[in-house]
Amino acid sequence: MKRILSGITPSGDGSLHIGNYLGAVKQFIKLAKDHECFLMVADLHALTTIQNKKQLASNIETLILNELALLMGLAEPDLASREELGNITFFRQSDVPMHTELQSILNNVTPLGLLKRAHAYKDKLAKDVMEDEVNLGLFNYPILMAADILLYKPDLVPVGKDQKQHVEITRDIAGRFNKIFSPVFKLPEPYIPEEVAVILGTDGKRKMSKSLGNLISIFESEEIIQKQVMGTYTDPTRIHANDPGHIEGNMVFSYLDFFGEKTKVDELKQLYISGKVSDVEVKNYLYECLLETFAPARKKYQELKENPETVKQILETGAAKVRAVSAATMKEVRNAIGLTDQYSFFEYPVAKRTVLQKGQSLDAISIEDFARVQMRVGKVIEAINKEGSEKLIRLTVDFGDITRTIFTGVRQFGYTPEFFADKQFFFVYNLAPRRMMNEESQGMIMAVDGPDKPLFLPADGMPLGATIR
Repeated sequence: MKRILSGITPSGDGSLHIGNYLGAVKQFIKLAKDHECFLMVADLHALTTIQNKKQLASNIETLILNELALLMGLAEPDLASREELGNITFFRQSDVPMHTELQSILNNVTPLGLLKRAHAYKDKLAKDVMEDEVNLGLFNYPILMAADILLYKPDLVPVGKDQKQHVEITRDIAGRFNKIFSPVFKLPEPYIPEEVAVILGTDGKRKMSKSLGNLISIFESEEIIQKQVMGTYTDPTRIHANDPGHIEGNMVFSYLDFFGEKTKVDELKQLYISGKVSDVEVKNYLYECLLETFAPARKKYQELKENPETVKQILETGAAKVRAVSAATMKEVRNAIGLTDQYSFFEYPVAKRTVLQKGQSLDAISIEDFARVQMRVGKVIEAINKEGSEKLIRLTVDFGDITRTIFTGVRQFGYTPEFFADKQFFFVYNLAPRRMMNEESQGMIMAVDGPDKPLFLPADGMPLGATIR
């Protein structure tokens, strides 16, 4: 299975519009059916233009919710469920420190001239910004992007035509590294779907962009979306509703080709050309199509917004997987450049993946790591549903020498507080505390897979606090 890597930067306010969906997210969902897909929130890249703490945090949270809502709301039922994203691994760039480590190493094989030819840098200078005022993060932007890509050795990188240069620069940097040291990196190929390579905005002139205000939103209120649709460029030569109209360059019909029902759209085109349907009627149909298309995503957005622990769990799962992949790459890089020698002891703190057979793998830990996992017998002396959560049950657990609060997220499987109350179970005792809805969970109850739900292991009759060995 080929690997795909893509990322979106939380610029503007972090919200996505239909141009983002058509040009990136829709393609990603399609590719995920038969590719291994890594999707990244490129939050470190936003630092080149955003140096406001509250704005950056808000942008990142908004983008995470937007992307997850689209992935989970619009993907096929067998591709995405509440907490599983199938072939898609969703993560945040800043949760994987290997990105900036590899950037530092690639700095030393990247010629200055290559960076000076980058579009982002040249665009700044073209806007009358003095060269001395361009921050180094913006100048180094292509190197961090190269690190983002090369860490995961993807086969394809979906980009718009305006982003193709970044993949070309990445290939140049990877080629220089491979030639100077050893062939560590795969040279990625840009993937540009021609039919949606550039999505023009509602003005019909420039690429859809939040900064230009020529967009149609996905998660804004219905009133805002309707206003954006009604302001979309159609045919300026058409004065009256019964005047013959033009389809070419008419952005309403350009969007309907993606979101409308084909037979209906073809009919409207003929009526429009004949002057038998008004702009308002066509725009109203586009508005209805957009609300219908994105209804599942808009619903999922509200669900995720009300359940931050679900979002956090998805991000933690994704980060754990990509850290394992990126750590393996960085080990190769360190070995290739000479940072590893007989005195080296550093190991990346991630699980090692052991291949069992084709298509399978195992997260393996050493016997020393396993010995540090402490499992103890505890008795649940109180169990209550956590207010504000659809899945969490708050357990107060007596270990004989101490009482702890431990959450378990199993209400969606039909478990109730009564099931746990006054019973003994096995618990992982020495986990680091984890914040769950403004409280700390100080451990984890043990369970095994069942045919339709997790099954908990009773420990009745065993002494409280007994350690499992």
